[in-house]
Amino acid sequence: MRADRHKELELAETTCKAAQARLAEMPCDATELDSSIGREWKIKADKLLESVIISNLRKGSDYPILSEESGVHKGAGEEYWIVDPLDGSANFSRGLPIYCISIGLWKNNQPILGVVLDPYNEQLFSGIVGDGAKCNGCEIQVRKKIDLDPSSSILCTGFPAGLDHSKKNLDNIVSLISRFGKVRMLGSAALMLCYVASGRCDSYWERQIRLWDVAAGLAIVVSAGGQIKLSKISEDFRVDVEAACATRMLASRINAK
Repeated sequence: MRADRHKELELAETTCKAAQARLAEMPCDATELDSSIGREWKIKADKLLESVIISNLRKGSDYPILSEESGVHKGAGEEYWIVDPLDGSANFSRGLPIYCISIGLWKNNQPILGVVLDPYNEQLFSGIVGDGAKCNGCEIQVRKKIDLDPSSSILCTGFPAGLDHSKKNLDNIVSLISRFGKVRMLGSAALMLCYVASGRCDSYWERQIRLWDVAAGLAIVVSAGGQIKLSKISEDFRVDVEAACATRMLASRINAK
């Protein structure tokens, strides 16, 4: 692992905190719907936070940036930032306290590091692959239990905006989630992945979710000792994602039994 990864992690952390400060002073209309295409909702806060994040990242790095609101920003090098200014926008717009600011650094479609800031609970999750993960400076790890079994475990999942809600797909989802003891759909993929990384939950699975929703969280899961599995990333950045505390808890492994 390159020594400067800690500098890059610090840049991502300070950028998330700058966005948090901007969020705290948002105008009252920031929760209003800015656009709606099918199940894809955008609110004014998304773009307001994105401008802060991109500006901050540009001050400390010349890497390319992929951001949810404005797409690809060109830069130099093989590494690239992946940004979700406000993961859980719908929750935020309705006053549901499950949302976060998410910044990941990737290379060759693989995570390098991630930072996820939960403003409501004042929790900063971070991790560098190969160098551990933390929450508010304290080390975190995925749940380690030899006799871990789906029936006594918690699965995090959701229905992304781009998911085909056909009967076949829904039947497949029900078939999988019925194998777990508990299921949680919280509306923020990044935070659900952080909950896997910190041992609060055991497995995560979502189909056709956007890469920016999961990029930072996946880095934190791997940094915390967890396992991930991704499908091929589509041209519009949709991907099937699995993450778990152990290989045997990945959704595809459980579904195959």
